[in-house]
Order: sequence, then C-alpha cells, then structure tokens
Amino acid sequence: MPRVLILSGNDLEMLLKPDLLVNEIEKAFTLFSEGATVTPPRTVMWVEGNWWGIMQSYVPGYGVGVKVVNVIPRNVERGLPTIQAVVNLFDPVSGTPLAVMDGGVLTALRTAAASAVSAKYMAPEVKGPIAIIGTGYQARYQLRFVSSIYRTDEVLVYDIREEAAESFKKFAEDLGFKVVKCRSASEAVERANLIIEASTTRTPVIEGRYLRTPSHVISIGAHVRDARAFDDEVIKRAEVIVVDSREAVMLETGDIRIPIEKGLITIDKVYELGEVASGKKPGRITKEGITIFKSVGLAIQDAVAASVAHREAIKRRIGKYIDL
Repeated sequence: MPRVLILSGNDLEMLLKPDLLVNEIEKAFTLFSEGATVTPPRTVMWVEGNWWGIMQSYVPGYGVGVKVVNVIPRNVERGLPTIQAVVNLFDPVSGTPLAVMDGGVLTALRTAAASAVSAKYMAPEVKGPIAIIGTGYQARYQLRFVSSIYRTDEVLVYDIREEAAESFKKFAEDLGFKVVKCRSASEAVERANLIIEASTTRTPVIEGRYLRTPSHVISIGAHVRDARAFDDEVIKRAEVIVVDSREAVMLETGDIRIPIEKGLITIDKVYELGEVASGKKPGRITKEGITIFKSVGLAIQDAVAASVAHREAIKRRIGKYIDL
C-alpha cells in the first residue's frame, strides 16, 4: 500500500518561499518552451455556472502533477475562497501516488512565482510603486513574490469592494509597505511602474492611455475566452508581449486572442516566458518601454511546485502520511 504525504496550505506556506520557488518555476517554463514536458491542454467544464479545470503535466526531473481546480466568485459571499483546488503528485516511472496537497494555496504560490519570473526579466530598472488591481486572495501572494524581485516600498491598491481593499491595505502595511488606496483602477495605473491585475473582471480594468513609461503589466485575471483585463491601447503601446503559453492564451483568454483577431498584433510577436528566461527572446527592448505578461496558468507550474514541496517536506519532516 503506498504511503501518501498530505500537505496543508500552512505546510505549503512554510515550504515554498519566494527565494526557492521562483527559481524552480523559471526552470519549469524553460523546459516547457523547449518542448521537454508533456502538458496537454486543460479540460474545462462549467458546473452550476462556475469554471472548473482539470490540469495535468509531466515535467522531467519533477514528476507528474494532476490538479482539479474551480473558480467560484460567489464564494466571497459564503466566506469561502474564490479558488479551490487539490493537487496530486505521482512518481513518473512507477505511477505511485506520492502526495496530495492544498491546491488553492499551491495555485496562488506558483502563479505568484511566475509573475516574479516575468518581473525578473521584464520590469523596468526604475523602482516606482507597484499597483494592485483586485485585492483578493491571490493578490497577497502576488505582492510578496513580485516584490522579492522588484523591490519598492510603495503599493497602490484598488478594488471595487472597499472592505477587500482595506483588508489588503492592512496586510501590505504589516509587510512594511506604504499603501495608498485609490479611487479607481486608472488612478492606480497612472502612478505605478509595475501593475498587477488580479481581479475576476471580464471587461478591461487597465487602459493603455493611463500607462506611464516605463512600466510592466502583469495580468492573471480575465481567465475565460471572452474576458479581457486590458484594452486595445495596452496592446498597441506594448513593446514586448509575453505569455505563459501561446496555445493556452489563445484558447483561454480574450486578452491576446481578440487583439490578434482584430489584426492589432500577430502571434509571432507574442513570446513565451520560457523563451525569455532562456534568452531566446527579449523581455524588454528599451529602458522606457511598456511590457506585458499575460498568464492563464499551466499544469507545469503545479507539477513543479508540488514536487518541490514534496521534496522539501521530506527533508524538513513536514506534513502527515496516510496509507491508501
């Protein structure tokens, strides 16, 4: 009977710190863009009007990860997380299940790590404020990880929910940031050099006319086919557009698909993060330019983060075992 390691969200918080996970996730993207992973497109279904995804990947040197995840916006009213998930890790040779872990926390950690990788290669040299549009669960991880690369002491926040913005303000202040709550998304955008969109929007919340130069825009929201987090002007002004996967963004978000269908850009001008990390494509062309990283999330991130958590948990004797 296999012994399976169970890791809670708190366990993952202890195990997957930015200085460790960012480097591992960078390796994952490089392997993905080199074609070294086995990563089928995610299976998506709609249940009771809510998005569910099944994501699976084999990453050499890490293992096989399978995640079941859902996004349920009305969970805010229930006092539950908007994103919930479970991740399973398997030995790629024997197929033996190795670990089961909280996929909500893992998703937030690995998504934030990808954003940090983009900041490493694409953020401007000038260290101005970070703007956070959407201050829910994921935003806290985004700030912690991105600020480990792009170091600044000021954060501008905006959320349509006043209580969410206030809660995030206290969180960020406890981390040592000076925090300014803005009255609109445009107010936050026009004052920042790095913008993180982490909302559940379906219509643009980042308008290109408000972007200052230089700046780097990270978008992890607008995760369905017809949703957009930024408008056409953002695309027009960007000197570099980077995604986690060209195939995935064309299938799963309107932020890249719609501008391509409009003829504003061509797919060959859209680079993958793994190509940038490996030096095959530029993350930034000029010191004064605007850059974009659009992420829909890949199963490689789950597999690698789960493998690293499993490895570190064994080393540090964290977690609980069950016999199947």
